[in-house]
Amino acid sequence: MIAGSPRQYRQHVRWLLVFPFLLPLLLSGCAGLYFREVGAPPQPPPRHALRAWPSHEYWTGIIFNGEKIGLTHLALIPAGEPGSRFELRSEALLAFHFLGFSKSVTLKAQDWVTDQLRLERFAHEYDLDGQKLKLSGKVERGQLQVERETGGRTSHETIPVPLGEAVYPTSAIVLYPTLHGLAVGRKYTYLVYDGQRQQLARVSQTIEAYQESDLFEGLAFQVETSLDGQRSTTWINERGDPVLEMAWHGVLISTLESEKRAKAYLARASLNKREVLLEYSRVRTNTALPRPRVVTTMQVAVQGLPDTFALPSDYLQQCGRQESQIDGQSGGRIQCLIHAADPSKLPAEPSSKNQKPGAQETELAPYLKPTKAIQSEDPEIQKAAKDIVGGTTEPIPQIRRLIEWLQQNVTQKPVDVFSALDVLERRKAECQGLTWLYAAFARSLDIPTRVTNGLVYSRELEGFLYHTWAESYVGSGWLPVDPTFGQVGVDATHLKLLDGDRLADLLPLVDLVGKIRVEILSFSPAS
Repeated sequence: MIAGSPRQYRQHVRWLLVFPFLLPLLLSGCAGLYFREVGAPPQPPPRHALRAWPSHEYWTGIIFNGEKIGLTHLALIPAGEPGSRFELRSEALLAFHFLGFSKSVTLKAQDWVTDQLRLERFAHEYDLDGQKLKLSGKVERGQLQVERETGGRTSHETIPVPLGEAVYPTSAIVLYPTLHGLAVGRKYTYLVYDGQRQQLARVSQTIEAYQESDLFEGLAFQVETSLDGQRSTTWINERGDPVLEMAWHGVLISTLESEKRAKAYLARASLNKREVLLEYSRVRTNTALPRPRVVTTMQVAVQGLPDTFALPSDYLQQCGRQESQIDGQSGGRIQCLIHAADPSKLPAEPSSKNQKPGAQETELAPYLKPTKAIQSEDPEIQKAAKDIVGGTTEPIPQIRRLIEWLQQNVTQKPVDVFSALDVLERRKAECQGLTWLYAAFARSLDIPTRVTNGLVYSRELEGFLYHTWAESYVGSGWLPVDPTFGQVGVDATHLKLLDGDRLADLLPLVDLVGKIRVEILSFSPAS
């Protein structure tokens, strides 16, 4: 998620959360003063078959917070039997300057589809700062067979497809409404394989209006798209060209342009010194914390959270919603009192006469199992963990040794990884990668561990930034552990938002980035 490094700036932003066109669809788009309805749309509704599609490729420029940071390319190529099989070849490239580093992210995808855009097979390759992930697979007999390759290792997964449903690639989302008819009021719902999250996802699309705008030439249909609840707005003209797409309430914009113009930003990107992602993601506050790592208690008020988003409460963090104002902005806010974690003062084991035998073991079982990112059953992970702890058998001393090893052997840099094994092999990562490797080590030693995501205060950047740490269940309760800061028991500037190590778990955070504000009401020690 968000990175951290005491050796650099203590915090780095994970760009996958601000790289929505790889999902590819995120938050609600906007339609305000720049868009005007123009009366009756053409009849019959525009509709094109793939074999006679007006445009064989699209180049789009990606603009984030007013700055151009990348491009995408989608090509429609006949394949197999004439008119019945097609290849959707898509690319996305991102280049920008971030915390003194030149970042590059690329996606190359091939999806082979029928003339109705139904997915038959695919091959995707993701490259995040040189770290590669390859996905390939096919749909057959009601199942999606997926092969995953990263770090020189290959794994396989079978995903069942609901009976009677077809699967489409995410690259087909922009084409689907034109294939089936651009009629205002029409709604479409279907399943896609989302390679970024590596799972099936539900897409719904509604054609809302027929409009003109100062932001594109001619007239276009406004199409609202939701991918598992995450929304964007696209304007598609009668030819099926996606002339404009907006997400993050207009902060992220994708515009149709020529190949030459789309590629021109690459040369300029090497000279770009604006830290657009960091500036957008930083949560500024009303006061500075001179020594955040030693803060033992902190009281904050959080403004801008959706009504449906509930901050978690436990023995270290107690939160409650209020109706108030911050700087004249009305609306509910949540006030939290946060305590630093002390390994010697874990909560007492809860007792319940109604608790069934083995219930606790059942609740903790998911935090001992491997996941795609946390390969705790891998022999290399297991051997490394055992070597690190040596003859130590008690959980807290084991945790201390794991954290000390990570501090000494993994360089903290703003690089993206796909799994704990990537970090073990490359020996460099940001906060999410460090936490994945710690969790893999801990689970391999039978210490239940979960990944936690939230905000933490950065003295160097004078504000809160998104961050990832861990919680390990030790004896009688959850002990927060931060591999980035080397903390076994975290300081009180850690504001927990949600748990999870999958990209799907992090999607609720998308609604928060760039919107929430934090007011520090009190903290101790005060100096």
